[in-house]
Amino acid sequence: MEEIVPALGAGIVSTFICNPLDTIRINYQLNKQITYSIRSLYSGLKYGIVAVPSFWAIYFPLYKKIKETDVPKPIAAYVSCCTASTFTTPFWVLRQRVQTGKEINNVSLINCYRGLIPTYILNLNFTVQIPVYEYLKDKTNNSTFNTFLITSISKTIATCIFYPFDTIRAKIRNGNNIKEIKLGEYYRGMTIYLIRSIPYHASVFCTYEFVKNLI
Repeated sequence: MEEIVPALGAGIVSTFICNPLDTIRINYQLNKQITYSIRSLYSGLKYGIVAVPSFWAIYFPLYKKIKETDVPKPIAAYVSCCTASTFTTPFWVLRQRVQTGKEINNVSLINCYRGLIPTYILNLNFTVQIPVYEYLKDKTNNSTFNTFLITSISKTIATCIFYPFDTIRAKIRNGNNIKEIKLGEYYRGMTIYLIRSIPYHASVFCTYEFVKNLI
């Protein structure tokens, strides 16, 4: 519970903050033109409110447990991330379909796991992000501003390396042929992704650390 409660809180807070940016980013990434309203910006929220807190509630306790066995931090981060992704992928897929205006009534179980392999590859970003985050965290005091700053730095570095796999995953989940992706499209929407990811991960880690300190 020491890890799960802060993780759930972090997931809930970050979902409400970042759902609009998620919606804008995924539609831009897929070249979909839609008219945004408050309601459309929060489309897929009910799936996000399951997927995001569940992901972090699996990730944080498992990461801590694996790390305690003296496994290197990058490996612990990667295994924890892939485990959390495996359990929560169906909710991420359903969320994307709702955000992009696609039907979800007849989605098969197999389709709910579309893009899982690119997700495992994309999760390698945690082997960069988490070690950088923890390295910088050990060099600073545990203030909210410092947590925000080091989260932003670590996420930006990881994103610049692994973002193309996010595009591939989004295309696969949408049913597109990834062989038709042009070189310039691999980084399409990365600016929006960073604008979304920095407050997302900052809200996750800031909330997580804040609730954990309260407990």
